Amino acid sequence: MNDFQQTQKAVSVNHIAISVSNLQRSAEWYCRLFGLSVIQQSASSVLLGFGTGMLVLREDPNPGTISHFMLGVEHYDEQALKTHLLAQGLDPQKDLESFHVRDPDGLNVQVGDSLLGLAAGIAENGFKMK
Repeated sequence: MNDFQQTQKAVSVNHIAISVSNLQRSAEWYCRLFGLSVIQQSASSVLLGFGTGMLVLREDPNPGTISHFMLGVEHYDEQALKTHLLAQGLDPQKDLESFHVRDPDGLNVQVGDSLLGLAAGIAENGFKMK
């Protein structure tokens, strides 16, 4: 295992972002069935907490899909992570305390600070993956 893998390895799924057809209905369903709690709610998204992770719900014309997920690293080091992703031939796109990359099938994979957004939510920033 190299130094990067020892210090920046993924330790959790920070969140999974799901596209839904009705934000309020989906938020109520996940809270009622699975006991999730609302961390943050806006007109365009709801963050639902469970354990050390979150579901991020956003209304979208393509409901029932996962727009992205985020792997959390325990000792987030922005420059070390960016250097590692670039060395793997990826195009890391900066977003808050994290980066987004595409997996081999084109899925948006976010990787960053394992605690990002868990206490107070995530500011709406309009990030769009290339």
